Amino acid sequence: MIKFLVSIVVISMMCNNANAKKNVKILATGGTIAGKAQELIGYASGQLNIAALIAEIPDIQNHTEISWQQVANIGSQDMGIEIWKTLYMAIEDAKNDNDVLGIVITHGTDTMIDSAFLFDLLFPSGKPLIFVGAMRNADALSPDGPQNLLDAIQVASSVEAKNRGALIVMNSKIITARSAYKQHTAAVETFKISNGSYAGDLHNGKVNFYHDFVRERGNKSIFNFSDIDGISQVAMMSVYPGTSKSYYENALSSVNKALVISGVGNGNFPSSITKNIKETIDSGVIIVRSSKVPEGYVSRNIEINDDQLGTIASLGLSPQKSRILLGLLLKKNMSNSQVQKIFDCEVPTADGSCSTFPN
Repeated sequence: MIKFLVSIVVISMMCNNANAKKNVKILATGGTIAGKAQELIGYASGQLNIAALIAEIPDIQNHTEISWQQVANIGSQDMGIEIWKTLYMAIEDAKNDNDVLGIVITHGTDTMIDSAFLFDLLFPSGKPLIFVGAMRNADALSPDGPQNLLDAIQVASSVEAKNRGALIVMNSKIITARSAYKQHTAAVETFKISNGSYAGDLHNGKVNFYHDFVRERGNKSIFNFSDIDGISQVAMMSVYPGTSKSYYENALSSVNKALVISGVGNGNFPSSITKNIKETIDSGVIIVRSSKVPEGYVSRNIEINDDQLGTIASLGLSPQKSRILLGLLLKKNMSNSQVQKIFDCEVPTADGSCSTFPN
């Protein structure tokens, strides 16, 4: 039955493309939404292609025209630089295609936050850019993927979703990439928001946005395709009771030009490694202080003297998001004070404008 439905959808899509109708473009990367049960483990991600997923949504073409591209088919724990680059080119092509209304990216939830935040920085405005996944595999007793995907398609085709950057649509909630974090390992309602509120929701197929946070149309990012490579040169270190000098030294290698410290509380680290951090920064390595705590802000000069050490405070960004932003900045040859200003921005743009967050 699934093969028959897939054939119908593929034929329909060929007709859609031939007639050049306005459509939502789906870029598929795998994840639990495309997962299937396995004998030796609970399930394996990235087992079904996007055509099979679409075929499971009844009357999907009655909602909006769709087209798709299978960019990858992996568990998102395997997401990395090369797939991000491929995805960047696919997004750019869709952004430049006059027949595309909006873009949906199917993605595993493990690293969806990283990818959504990255592409929010790279494509801060323009056509809707929606990330979606699932917490239950496609052949589970009650999969959440079909409804999530349909919701994402509806948001992507909404005029109100334009110029809002990357959004995550899960469990009928709409969340900005900057404020989203994954709270639970298995619960369907796993994505929550830090330092803000949900952007909107869906009810009976109707898209509702709560706040007018639309960005200026045509905002151009200061980042580009080549900046993605810098992310691989950022190391991460987690602070724990008894963090030693040797552990800190092992967190850095010769290829690392920057470090994000996943600190405790307000991004704090033990005083026993303060001298080493100062020496590392003086040698030219950029160090950002972030926190394991999912909500709140890592502010400057509270318990740690950032002005004296030269460290950057992440403000509202998690360690993972701090790593993404810091990696994109590596080729910009900015001073520490300039880097701090970028961390203060919601959307750093080519014209030098940005939205700031409270310290």
